[in-house]
Amino acid sequence: MNAHRLHSDEAIWQWARAHLGEEDVTQLQQVRLAMPIAADVARSDLFLQILDETGRIAVATHAQPHSTSSLYQESPVGRTYDSSERWWMAARASRRRFRVHMEVSLNAQEVGQQVWPILGAGRRPVAALVLYTNAIERERHRRRDPAFRRSLEHFLQMTAAGEVRGAESLPPFHAQDGILFVDHTACYRYLSGQAHNLYRQLGYLDDLRGRTLDEVAAGDLELVRLAWERQTCVSSEDRVRGRILWRSVLPLLGPPLLSLREQIAPWRRIPDHYGAFILVKDLTGEREQQQELKVKNAMIREVHHRVKNNLQLLVSIMRMQARRAAAAEAQFLLTEAMNRILSMAAIHESLSLGEDQTLNLREIAQRILGQVQQSSIGPAAHIRLLLGDAADIILPTNRVTACALVLTELLLNAIKHGFAEGEGGRIVVSLYDQGEMVEMRIQDDGQGLPTGFKLEQEASLGLDIVRTLVHDDLKGTFSLHSQPGSGTQAVVRFPKTMSGEGR
Repeated sequence: MNAHRLHSDEAIWQWARAHLGEEDVTQLQQVRLAMPIAADVARSDLFLQILDETGRIAVATHAQPHSTSSLYQESPVGRTYDSSERWWMAARASRRRFRVHMEVSLNAQEVGQQVWPILGAGRRPVAALVLYTNAIERERHRRRDPAFRRSLEHFLQMTAAGEVRGAESLPPFHAQDGILFVDHTACYRYLSGQAHNLYRQLGYLDDLRGRTLDEVAAGDLELVRLAWERQTCVSSEDRVRGRILWRSVLPLLGPPLLSLREQIAPWRRIPDHYGAFILVKDLTGEREQQQELKVKNAMIREVHHRVKNNLQLLVSIMRMQARRAAAAEAQFLLTEAMNRILSMAAIHESLSLGEDQTLNLREIAQRILGQVQQSSIGPAAHIRLLLGDAADIILPTNRVTACALVLTELLLNAIKHGFAEGEGGRIVVSLYDQGEMVEMRIQDDGQGLPTGFKLEQEASLGLDIVRTLVHDDLKGTFSLHSQPGSGTQAVVRFPKTMSGEGR
């Protein structure tokens, strides 16, 4: 569910808290919480404007609708206007809650403006709820059923009075969602086109207008009664006749509009609610896709787990073969091959534990250091593999795989060539996040490179693998050089994403 698009100026709110009474501030806060869903239902940009200490009208909050296009590319929150506006002067003179409706010009187009003054202590106007509706939505609204138009006006008046509770917990209302109006007798009075189509999919082919909620076994009645009883907005996700619906109920409180028959029957109990809006969102397709994705992810994780197990089984077989090898060179070559396979197994193990298509390079490097320390350094050697400065660097799986192989080869190369027989030392791996680039350094404190060493002329298999992976897969650079008095340093730099290739 998308978040509500609500913009607020905190400086104006800090001023309001300091200069208005506690009840006024509480009412304004309640208005602000209800504005996002009100903007969606009214299909309008909604503003809360406060009279500041200079006597000017300041735009404190702006709610942009999800159900239609906003009139504003940039929110005007924080701007101030002259308090001589006609609607403000009328509100100050009458000190009543009434709607001012007028035509205004905005961004070279005519729009409808509706204003509800917000009265504070002493019934003085302290703020206003202001709607701006584009011409298309205004024309659509004129063609809607009068029952819906009256109920929407009632809801907006409740919003301005701070009487809408629990609206902040509701998901946004979009253009493809349906809306229904239920009157005080729990009878359907209005269904939008989207709501008509949705209820037809549920099997209700007849027009529901005029039918009571208890005649339609869709679960609407229970939610509406709960909202009336608690006098707060409620929402629920339910499976109804094979479809998954998210329904939100906005109770409309206050005296209802009574028919002539109801008015002349005084013995009838008059309910204390005007009606309710039901917002309906069909989540069937979305939930089915989520379930399919969960199944696919589970299958992919299982595949990675089995690949990891198979690679580890292969390493075990190679380890037994290495123990039986008579030549030391053969044992070393098998050990190198095992480390290469184990670095791949570490990637598959990480992928088997999560659903993401990205991995943390730092965590993979830590695992590889442990594997190489255990498998390639004999008990007589006093060489320690350490992780130095290492940032959490999140990369796509294919790039982490290449990095893992590069790191394994450079560690094996440092162990083999960096230290004399029986000599101890340290090999430190560092990872640096440089914005769009990543730098990986492998530093040892061994004997350094031989005199006259040139990387481009070196023909070892390990360095050939490193050069190929860095240049072709990572699209990066690789350098290897001696540090005066402190061994050898290998540096690999590459872009984080494929979009960085060719830079």
